[in-house]
Amino acid sequence: MSPTLLEKIKKTPYGAEMLNKTKAEGKAEGITEGKAEDIIRVLTIRFERPSAKLQRQIREVKNINELDELIDFSATCVSLGEFATAFN
Repeated sequence: MSPTLLEKIKKTPYGAEMLNKTKAEGKAEGITEGKAEDIIRVLTIRFERPSAKLQRQIREVKNINELDELIDFSATCVSLGEFATAFN
């Protein structure tokens, strides 16, 4: 999107609100994606790379609090199998 068009959108009654909402949604999505990748990284370092299915399940979690709990669990669980039970 060109800077000129962006400025025009910001000046419309709902443009600034829409852009702020989009920005906030993008930021939240980036945070959840980062946390999911952190979980996969911790599991890979501690055990082995999780299966494609488990990676997909981890990436599908969009609640930041749940992801924080899963980060803690990935660091303390006794096996990859134990971690996987959280999704079964």
